[in-house]
Amino acid sequence: PVQRHILVRNIPNAITCVTVLCGFVVMTATSIPGVSPQVSFFATILGLIADVLDGTAARRLHCKSSFGATFDQLADLTCFGIGPAIFFTRQCLDQQATMFSTRNLLTLAAGYSYMLGSAFRISRELIVHRGVRPLYFVGIPTNLACVFLVSLATFCPESALLPPVTFLLSFMMVMPVHIPKGLGLLRVTDTSVTAASCGKRSE
Repeated sequence: PVQRHILVRNIPNAITCVTVLCGFVVMTATSIPGVSPQVSFFATILGLIADVLDGTAARRLHCKSSFGATFDQLADLTCFGIGPAIFFTRQCLDQQATMFSTRNLLTLAAGYSYMLGSAFRISRELIVHRGVRPLYFVGIPTNLACVFLVSLATFCPESALLPPVTFLLSFMMVMPVHIPKGLGLLRVTDTSVTAASCGKRSE
């Protein structure tokens, strides 16, 4: 394969850095009193866009690599796993006047379950696909789960259904069910992927 310039090889990595930055913004904005929840919401949306663009850039530039695939998964954990878990927890706790209540304990447990579920799912993904581009997901992807969690936490933080929905999303991320990329409706990958088919992005 043609050896591309180091700047070209790292364009997808640079886009992945934007996803990590968005996760940082989500967590930082959540920690600062008075910052609108919509800041975290739009940071998550930007992170989702960057998550699509980095893979697209890697394919178009023919510079896919195991490092890039692993970096992308860890960026997903930051922006779509840890960040949304903290955001959800803070949003729900801010709606309660009493700190120690059954609702708050349920919220804390749900937030932790989402963070744990996303970490478990991404760790499993790294092992199952061994650093190559997957043809399917095992459990629903973290970036799909976060769309529901962040949207509900932004616009319906007082809903009593939010913690149960978060538990459900956590379970759906770790369930051992193969889900085709594109949900079987869109063809978003090749029909087969092997480690040999991935060009080197960087060593």
